[in-house]
Amino acid sequence: MAERFELPNKLGGRNLYIKVIPTVCNLKNMLTKLVQVNGDFSQLKQWEKRSYKAYKIEEIENEILNSPEAGWKGIIRKHILAGRPSEFGASCIDIYLVAFVAETYGKGKEIFFKYIMENEITDTDNSAQAIWQVGKGDGVFLEILHNDGVVKDWGFLKAWVEGN
Repeated sequence: MAERFELPNKLGGRNLYIKVIPTVCNLKNMLTKLVQVNGDFSQLKQWEKRSYKAYKIEEIENEILNSPEAGWKGIIRKHILAGRPSEFGASCIDIYLVAFVAETYGKGKEIFFKYIMENEITDTDNSAQAIWQVGKGDGVFLEILHNDGVVKDWGFLKAWVEGN
């Protein structure tokens, strides 16, 4: 287990305060739908397409389609670490934002909302909810975060921050 460390407020040069509000669609549901439609992007709903693009799934689509569901987490985690944070969209970066707030300011949804509003990331509860829901949900699915937003896998976060 990697030791805890201080999370920076930028991830690979990507500003955590710009373009972080996702469409509410979690990664697992999008992947399930993608497999159901045999990888036909045109059959995804608009919110599923945004999640697909945020995670740059086109680069690993064949691997996802040819893997059992149990393998998806590992494929996505490896893909995130192989890419540059600036290339990923809101849904992916929201995982880091949830972790950053939980580890730097305190855990839980209420503290997260307060941080989001005070730092003018958004001024609406619905947008704050979307960031929390997607960031925490995808982070839990990928076994990066605990349900309260705190880091579960410090080794992954350290590699992500360091660009390894």
